[in-house]
Amino acid sequence: MSFLSAKSFVYNKKSSEDFNLLIAWTDDVNVSENGLHIDLKKTPNKSKLNTNIYGVERNENIIFDFSIYHKDFSEIQRIQSIQINEWLTSSSTPKILMFNDDDSCPLHYYAICTNIDDIVVGGKLIGKHINFETNSSFSFSEKNLRTCVVNGSNQLSINNTTNSYEIIIYPKIIIETTSASPIIIENITDKKSVTINTDRITSIGSGSKFIMLDCLNMSILDKENQLIPAYKIGWDNNYRSYVSCIDRYINNIYWIRIIKGMNKLKITGNCKIMIEYEIPRKAGCL
Repeated sequence: MSFLSAKSFVYNKKSSEDFNLLIAWTDDVNVSENGLHIDLKKTPNKSKLNTNIYGVERNENIIFDFSIYHKDFSEIQRIQSIQINEWLTSSSTPKILMFNDDDSCPLHYYAICTNIDDIVVGGKLIGKHINFETNSSFSFSEKNLRTCVVNGSNQLSINNTTNSYEIIIYPKIIIETTSASPIIIENITDKKSVTINTDRITSIGSGSKFIMLDCLNMSILDKENQLIPAYKIGWDNNYRSYVSCIDRYINNIYWIRIIKGMNKLKITGNCKIMIEYEIPRKAGCL
Protein backbone atom coordinates (compact mmCIF):
# COMPACT_ATOMS: atom_id res chain seq x y z
CA MET A 1 0.00 0.00 0.00
CA SER A 2 1.49 3.30 -1.09
CA PHE A 3 2.45 5.81 1.54
CA LEU A 4 2.49 8.82 -0.78
CA SER A 5 -1.17 8.65 -1.86
CA ALA A 6 -2.70 7.17 1.31
CA LYS A 7 -5.36 8.99 3.31
CA SER A 8 -5.32 6.63 6.32
CA PHE A 9 -3.13 3.96 7.87
CA VAL A 10 -3.32 0.84 10.02
CA TYR A 11 -0.93 0.30 12.90
CA ASN A 12 -0.89 -2.64 15.29
CA LYS A 13 -4.22 -3.87 13.83
CA LYS A 14 -6.05 -0.57 14.46
CA SER A 15 -6.93 2.01 11.80
CA SER A 16 -6.73 5.80 11.91
CA GLU A 17 -10.27 5.60 10.52
CA ASP A 18 -11.37 4.39 13.96
CA PHE A 19 -10.54 7.89 15.25
CA ASN A 20 -11.95 9.73 12.19
CA LEU A 21 -8.41 10.80 11.28
CA LEU A 22 -6.76 11.40 7.92
CA ILE A 23 -3.14 11.83 6.82
CA ALA A 24 -2.15 15.34 5.78
CA TRP A 25 1.13 16.92 4.71
CA THR A 26 2.45 19.98 6.53
CA ASP A 27 6.14 19.77 5.62
CA ASP A 28 8.15 19.38 2.43
CA VAL A 29 9.81 16.16 3.62
CA ASN A 30 7.40 13.25 4.06
CA VAL A 31 9.94 10.44 4.23
CA SER A 32 13.08 11.19 6.21
CA GLU A 33 14.83 8.01 5.08
CA ASN A 34 13.65 5.68 2.33
CA GLY A 35 15.99 2.75 2.98
CA LEU A 36 17.84 3.13 -0.33
CA HIS A 37 21.05 4.57 1.09
CA ILE A 38 23.95 2.09 0.91
CA ASP A 39 27.43 2.46 2.43
CA LEU A 40 30.46 0.92 0.75
CA LYS A 41 32.57 -1.23 3.05
CA LYS A 42 36.23 -0.36 2.44
CA THR A 43 39.74 -1.15 3.62
CA PRO A 44 42.78 1.18 3.41
CA ASN A 45 44.47 0.94 0.01
CA LYS A 46 47.31 3.40 -0.46
CA SER A 47 48.51 2.01 -3.79
CA LYS A 48 45.11 2.51 -5.48
CA LEU A 49 46.13 -0.19 -7.98
CA ASN A 50 43.35 -2.56 -6.89
CA THR A 51 39.90 -1.93 -5.53
CA ASN A 52 39.59 -1.61 -1.77
CA ILE A 53 35.81 -2.09 -1.81
CA TYR A 54 34.68 -5.49 -0.54
CA GLY A 55 30.94 -5.15 -0.24
CA VAL A 56 28.12 -2.93 0.95
CA GLU A 57 26.02 -2.57 4.05
CA ARG A 58 22.63 -1.01 4.65
CA ASN A 59 22.74 1.15 7.75
CA GLU A 60 19.49 3.02 7.11
CA ASN A 61 15.95 2.02 7.95
CA ILE A 62 12.79 3.69 6.62
CA ILE A 63 11.40 6.64 8.60
CA PHE A 64 7.94 8.12 7.98
CA ASP A 65 7.11 11.69 8.98
CA PHE A 66 3.53 12.99 8.60
CA SER A 67 0.60 14.63 10.37
CA ILE A 68 -2.93 13.49 11.24
CA TYR A 69 -6.09 15.55 11.60
CA HIS A 70 -9.81 15.00 11.96
CA LYS A 71 -11.42 14.63 8.54
CA ASP A 72 -13.34 17.90 9.11
CA PHE A 73 -10.27 19.49 10.80
CA SER A 74 -12.24 19.90 14.03
CA GLU A 75 -10.64 20.03 17.47
CA ILE A 76 -9.26 16.80 18.96
CA GLN A 77 -10.69 16.52 22.45
CA ARG A 78 -8.51 15.60 25.41
CA ILE A 79 -9.95 12.10 25.92
CA GLN A 80 -9.45 11.18 22.26
CA SER A 81 -5.95 12.67 22.30
CA ILE A 82 -5.07 10.30 25.13
CA GLN A 83 -6.59 7.37 23.21
CA ILE A 84 -4.61 8.21 20.07
CA ASN A 85 -1.36 8.49 22.04
CA GLU A 86 -2.10 5.19 23.76
CA TRP A 87 -2.70 3.48 20.41
CA LEU A 88 0.46 4.82 18.77
CA THR A 89 2.76 4.14 21.75
CA SER A 90 1.19 0.85 22.86
CA SER A 91 4.10 -1.33 21.73
CA SER A 92 7.82 -1.24 22.45
CA THR A 93 8.51 -3.70 19.63
CA PRO A 94 7.90 -3.19 15.88
CA LYS A 95 4.33 -3.85 14.73
CA ILE A 96 2.82 -3.97 11.24
CA LEU A 97 2.26 -0.55 9.68
CA MET A 98 0.37 -0.23 6.39
CA PHE A 99 -1.08 2.66 4.41
CA ASN A 100 -4.56 2.42 2.88
CA ASP A 101 -5.15 3.25 -0.75
CA ASP A 102 -6.02 1.47 -3.98
CA ASP A 103 -2.49 0.46 -4.91
CA SER A 104 -2.26 -2.85 -6.78
CA CYS A 105 0.91 -3.88 -4.87
CA PRO A 106 0.03 -3.78 -1.16
CA LEU A 107 3.02 -3.33 1.15
CA HIS A 108 3.54 -3.24 4.90
CA TYR A 109 6.35 -2.33 7.28
CA TYR A 110 7.41 -3.25 10.81
CA ALA A 111 7.61 -0.02 12.76
CA ILE A 112 7.55 1.79 16.10
CA CYS A 113 6.08 5.24 16.64
CA THR A 114 9.07 7.24 17.89
CA ASN A 115 7.61 10.75 18.23
CA ILE A 116 4.27 12.53 18.64
CA ASP A 117 4.00 16.34 18.61
CA ASP A 118 0.69 18.09 19.25
CA ILE A 119 -0.36 20.71 16.68
CA VAL A 120 -2.08 23.56 18.55
CA VAL A 121 -3.71 26.52 16.78
CA GLY A 122 -5.57 29.24 18.67
CA GLY A 123 -5.34 27.29 21.89
CA LYS A 124 -7.00 24.21 20.34
CA LEU A 125 -5.47 20.82 19.57
CA ILE A 126 -6.20 20.26 15.87
CA GLY A 127 -3.72 17.57 14.91
CA LYS A 128 -0.63 15.53 15.69
CA HIS A 129 2.70 15.32 13.90
CA ILE A 130 4.06 11.77 14.17
CA ASN A 131 7.14 9.76 13.23
CA PHE A 132 7.36 6.04 12.53
CA GLU A 133 10.72 4.29 12.36
CA THR A 134 10.88 0.85 10.77
CA ASN A 135 13.26 -1.94 11.77
CA SER A 136 14.45 -2.53 8.21
CA SER A 137 15.46 -0.91 4.94
CA PHE A 138 12.79 -3.09 3.29
CA SER A 139 9.05 -3.08 2.99
CA PHE A 140 7.17 -6.37 2.58
CA SER A 141 4.42 -7.74 0.38
CA GLU A 142 1.38 -9.21 2.10
CA LYS A 143 1.91 -12.57 3.77
CA ASN A 144 1.51 -15.72 1.68
CA LEU A 145 0.21 -19.04 3.01
CA ARG A 146 0.65 -22.18 0.93
CA THR A 147 -1.11 -25.36 2.02
CA CYS A 148 -0.34 -28.87 0.81
CA VAL A 149 -1.83 -32.25 1.78
CA VAL A 150 0.69 -35.07 1.40
CA ASN A 151 -0.07 -38.79 1.19
CA GLY A 152 3.22 -40.35 0.17
CA SER A 153 4.71 -37.50 -1.85
CA ASN A 154 3.69 -34.11 -3.21
CA GLN A 155 5.32 -31.06 -4.77
CA LEU A 156 4.71 -27.32 -4.82
CA SER A 157 6.53 -24.28 -6.18
CA ILE A 158 7.24 -20.94 -4.49
CA ASN A 159 8.56 -17.97 -6.42
CA ASN A 160 10.84 -15.61 -4.49
CA THR A 161 10.25 -12.39 -6.43
CA THR A 162 12.09 -10.06 -4.05
CA ASN A 163 13.68 -6.95 -5.59
CA SER A 164 17.02 -7.73 -3.91
CA TYR A 165 18.96 -10.51 -5.62
CA GLU A 166 20.75 -11.55 -2.42
CA ILE A 167 17.67 -11.85 -0.19
CA ILE A 168 16.80 -15.35 1.03
CA ILE A 169 13.38 -16.00 2.62
CA TYR A 170 13.17 -18.21 5.71
CA PRO A 171 9.51 -19.25 6.11
CA LYS A 172 7.44 -20.66 8.95
CA ILE A 173 6.44 -24.25 8.26
CA ILE A 174 3.50 -25.80 10.14
CA ILE A 175 3.12 -29.58 10.06
CA GLU A 176 0.03 -31.50 11.23
CA THR A 177 0.04 -35.28 11.08
CA THR A 178 -1.56 -38.34 12.67
CA SER A 179 1.26 -40.56 11.45
CA ALA A 180 4.42 -41.59 13.30
CA SER A 181 6.44 -41.82 10.07
CA PRO A 182 9.16 -39.27 9.15
CA ILE A 183 8.48 -36.24 6.99
CA ILE A 184 11.07 -35.00 4.50
CA ILE A 185 10.90 -31.47 3.10
CA GLU A 186 13.27 -31.01 0.19
CA ASN A 187 14.05 -27.87 -1.78
CA ILE A 188 14.99 -29.42 -5.09
CA THR A 189 16.18 -26.06 -6.39
CA ASP A 190 18.49 -25.57 -3.41
CA LYS A 191 19.54 -29.27 -3.46
CA LYS A 192 19.01 -29.72 0.29
CA SER A 193 16.42 -31.29 2.58
CA VAL A 194 15.37 -31.64 6.22
CA THR A 195 13.88 -34.72 7.91
CA ILE A 196 11.42 -34.45 10.80
CA ASN A 197 10.70 -37.56 12.86
CA THR A 198 7.29 -37.47 14.53
CA ASP A 199 7.21 -40.65 16.64
CA ARG A 200 8.24 -38.77 19.83
CA ILE A 201 5.79 -35.89 19.37
CA THR A 202 2.71 -36.03 21.61
CA SER A 203 -0.69 -35.80 19.93
CA ILE A 204 -2.91 -32.83 20.82
CA GLY A 205 -6.67 -32.88 21.51
CA SER A 206 -7.65 -33.52 17.88
CA GLY A 207 -5.41 -36.61 17.77
CA SER A 208 -2.93 -34.97 15.41
CA LYS A 209 0.66 -33.94 16.03
CA PHE A 210 1.66 -30.30 15.55
CA ILE A 211 5.15 -29.03 14.74
CA MET A 212 6.14 -25.54 13.62
CA LEU A 213 9.56 -24.82 12.16
CA ASP A 214 10.38 -21.12 12.50
CA CYS A 215 13.21 -21.18 9.99
CA LEU A 216 14.15 -17.51 10.41
CA ASN A 217 14.67 -17.86 14.17
CA MET A 218 15.86 -21.49 13.91
CA SER A 219 13.36 -22.77 16.47
CA ILE A 220 10.96 -25.72 16.73
CA LEU A 221 7.63 -24.91 18.39
CA ASP A 222 4.43 -26.67 19.44
CA LYS A 223 0.88 -25.30 19.13
CA GLU A 224 1.33 -23.25 22.32
CA ASN A 225 4.52 -21.69 20.91
CA GLN A 226 6.59 -23.65 23.41
CA LEU A 227 9.99 -24.92 22.29
CA ILE A 228 10.28 -28.57 21.24
CA PRO A 229 13.72 -30.10 21.98
CA ALA A 230 15.57 -30.92 18.77
CA TYR A 231 16.15 -34.55 19.75
CA LYS A 232 12.36 -35.14 19.77
CA ILE A 233 12.25 -34.72 15.98
CA GLY A 234 15.38 -36.82 15.48
CA TRP A 235 17.95 -34.04 15.27
CA ASP A 236 20.77 -35.81 17.10
CA ASN A 237 24.22 -37.23 16.38
CA ASN A 238 22.71 -39.91 14.12
CA TYR A 239 20.72 -37.43 12.01
CA ARG A 240 20.80 -37.50 8.24
CA SER A 241 18.39 -36.42 5.51
CA TYR A 242 17.96 -37.79 2.00
CA VAL A 243 18.13 -35.42 -0.99
CA SER A 244 16.55 -37.06 -4.02
CA CYS A 245 17.80 -34.56 -6.63
CA ILE A 246 21.43 -35.46 -5.85
CA ASP A 247 20.71 -39.01 -4.61
CA ARG A 248 22.61 -38.77 -1.35
CA TYR A 249 22.20 -37.98 2.34
CA ILE A 250 23.29 -34.81 4.13
CA ASN A 251 24.18 -34.74 7.83
CA ASN A 252 23.76 -31.04 8.60
CA ILE A 253 20.47 -29.46 9.72
CA TYR A 254 18.92 -27.52 6.84
CA TRP A 255 16.46 -24.78 7.74
CA ILE A 256 14.19 -24.54 4.72
CA ARG A 257 14.94 -21.41 2.72
CA ILE A 258 13.44 -19.86 -0.42
CA ILE A 259 16.22 -18.60 -2.66
CA LYS A 260 15.79 -16.00 -5.43
CA GLY A 261 13.57 -17.21 -8.27
CA MET A 262 11.34 -20.27 -8.54
CA ASN A 263 11.82 -22.90 -5.82
CA LYS A 264 10.52 -26.45 -6.32
CA LEU A 265 9.67 -28.13 -3.00
CA LYS A 266 9.09 -31.86 -2.54
CA ILE A 267 7.38 -33.17 0.61
CA THR A 268 7.50 -36.87 1.47
CA GLY A 269 5.37 -38.45 4.22
CA ASN A 270 1.76 -38.25 5.40
CA CYS A 271 0.75 -34.83 6.67
CA LYS A 272 -0.83 -31.46 6.08
CA ILE A 273 1.81 -28.79 5.66
CA MET A 274 1.43 -24.99 5.64
CA ILE A 275 4.22 -22.65 4.54
CA GLU A 276 3.94 -18.99 5.58
CA TYR A 277 6.25 -16.33 4.15
CA GLU A 278 6.42 -12.69 3.10
CA ILE A 279 8.57 -11.22 0.34
CA PRO A 280 10.85 -8.19 0.99
CA ARG A 281 10.46 -5.25 -1.37
CA LYS A 282 13.15 -2.70 -2.15
CA ALA A 283 12.51 -0.88 -5.42
CA GLY A 284 9.53 1.48 -5.18
CA CYS A 285 9.07 0.62 -1.52
CA LEU A 286 6.92 3.68 -0.78
